[in-house]
Amino acid sequence: MTSDILSSLNKGGSGLNLRELSRTLATAETAPQITRLQRGQEVDNLRLSGLAQVRAQLDALGGALVRAAGNPVLTVETSTPALAPRVTDSSALTTSSALIDVANLARPQVLEFTGFSSRMQSFAAGQITVDFGAWATNDFTANTSRAPISLNIVAGTTLQDLADRLNGLPGVTAQILDKGDGTFSLGLLSETGARNALRLTAQDTGGGGDSLTVFDTTATNTARQVQGADDARLWVNGIALTRESNTLTDVLPGVEVSLLSVTTGTLKVDRSETAARQNVQALIGGLNDTLALLRDLTRAGVGGTGAGELASDRNLQALEAGLRRLISEPLRGFAERPISLADLGMATERNGSLRFDPPAFDRSFAARASDFDALFSNKLQALSGRATVAGTPSQALAGGDYSFRVNGAGVATLDGFRMSSFTLEDGRVRHTALDGPLRGVSVTAPADLTSDTLQFGRSFAESLAILLDNAVSSNGLIGRRETEIDRQNSQRSERIEMLESRAALIEKRYLSRFAAMEQVVSQMNSTSSYLSNLVDMWSRPQR
Repeated sequence: MTSDILSSLNKGGSGLNLRELSRTLATAETAPQITRLQRGQEVDNLRLSGLAQVRAQLDALGGALVRAAGNPVLTVETSTPALAPRVTDSSALTTSSALIDVANLARPQVLEFTGFSSRMQSFAAGQITVDFGAWATNDFTANTSRAPISLNIVAGTTLQDLADRLNGLPGVTAQILDKGDGTFSLGLLSETGARNALRLTAQDTGGGGDSLTVFDTTATNTARQVQGADDARLWVNGIALTRESNTLTDVLPGVEVSLLSVTTGTLKVDRSETAARQNVQALIGGLNDTLALLRDLTRAGVGGTGAGELASDRNLQALEAGLRRLISEPLRGFAERPISLADLGMATERNGSLRFDPPAFDRSFAARASDFDALFSNKLQALSGRATVAGTPSQALAGGDYSFRVNGAGVATLDGFRMSSFTLEDGRVRHTALDGPLRGVSVTAPADLTSDTLQFGRSFAESLAILLDNAVSSNGLIGRRETEIDRQNSQRSERIEMLESRAALIEKRYLSRFAAMEQVVSQMNSTSSYLSNLVDMWSRPQR
């Protein structure tokens, strides 16, 4: 018979399964530690899964911010498709309107040189000079703000080569066209605007092909010109304007307007109640989803409720606290008083969740629709109205008012930090902060302006984006916790491998000792068998 946990290995020995016995004893020494480490890994894997959920939810909240930012409260409406507006700087938008009457669109000059036999027709050596300016029939007035450009042409240059070189010049577009009658034309286009037309002066300096003088327009402009260059002519609120381009950037602050045809229409910048309502509701939905996930993952598990995967995790608790602080703190630097999210329709329930409050929203939009700009648009302005401010304040800068001063020696400071100053051609002075949280911000002001107040407001969306970015970065709350758990799991894996190696060594040692014991037992069993046989032989009756 063998033991119920061992099998017979050697009928002449102990009868025990020594290999299984060695493995069992080695496992008994290491299994509890390995099991404890593996359980720790399982718990940490659940924590990593929870952190991945948080990261995904923060990404979703960031996506909701982007979508809401793409649904601006301040919108530009046009009465006709021929006036196409595009917002270029949402922070510069103000409620305004403009009546635009377009009498003429800006056009480029179009020149055509005809009668070429092929793209590979070659020309003599020489030079072509391109001047920019305005034509009146065959009289040319140079644009002094644009320097002439000269091209040296080597003998044998083809029509295609010449077109490629002309096309590479700033302010010139060149193209060869097949006329369909066996000939080719070289077409040249200038930039739009009457003062951007082209004059070509061509001369030969050697042989090697056809004469370059065919491209000279100094006396033949009207013969080569298919279309003359012209300015856009329009009236904005009754004021006559001319522009070289059909793109207007100075009609409405923060708006670029493309003129598509001769027309009369109205552009209007106003706040959309529908967009404001949608944005507030979208923020509430994204924040509620995020807060609910954080609350679920960090629950302590009391009163029969199971604990969350990240129960009492201080990093997530800090993230939740940061979100709630951001929601509860008023937005400063946008008006004479702080703006509360509760006033914009974002109410907080007793359980910490948010809900949309229609009466509060309606009251605020009716009385102070501009307050809703603070949700998505930063504000940086000089309160005097005499200075312009540019630049991006650091993330450390809090919303509020900041003092700009210029002393009698002309030294400027912003919030007490010295600025560098540079006088512009128009006599204004540009002051740039060199240090402090307003570093890089510039104030452009008249030379006689010695004091002003800069007002800065950071939007809720930007503050929330900064919080989310800091949370998911490698050094943020989520990133640090993930790194810590990964390091712990790596250490556990190394410990498990070490214990498994140790178990193999222990098993080998037991097996070696049991083998020696088995040899002794076998010898003893052999001796016992010999003696038993001898006694049996002695005990037999003699015949």
